[in-house]
Amino acid sequence: MGTPSHADVVAAFGPDAGHLPDGEAVGSSADDWPAVIAALGRSGWPAAPDLASVLDTEEPPTLAVHPLPAVQVNFFPAWGYVAFDIDLRELVDQPSTDAVLAVIELVGRATGRTVVLAHEGGGPESAVLSYDPSDDEHRLLPGRWA
Repeated sequence: MGTPSHADVVAAFGPDAGHLPDGEAVGSSADDWPAVIAALGRSGWPAAPDLASVLDTEEPPTLAVHPLPAVQVNFFPAWGYVAFDIDLRELVDQPSTDAVLAVIELVGRATGRTVVLAHEGGGPESAVLSYDPSDDEHRLLPGRWA
């Protein structure tokens, strides 16, 4: 499929899908977090709190990563698997969509796992978009659109 267009990604989630789709590296565990944190560190994207200390606390904080100044991806290391969300309202054009897709790719490559983006509150079974690191492809999943 290549890179999904901004219009197709926004249409896939639909107008009433909620603003915060959930992302997940399918089948991941807490053991995958060090690889994700290291990959985020190499990306050069601004993050808060400091990446070096995220996993050093008993209850790791939510991690805010900005692949672009106006695009934030929230990671949740305390959840025991690799999970994140995005704000659909920040996907205003192709560059902002590409930035989110780049984060999804980074997570997939770091974990070696398929990464899905699902409707807010959904799980992998309600995924709208997936990224498979084995073939480096993003796919909008037919029949799952709002």
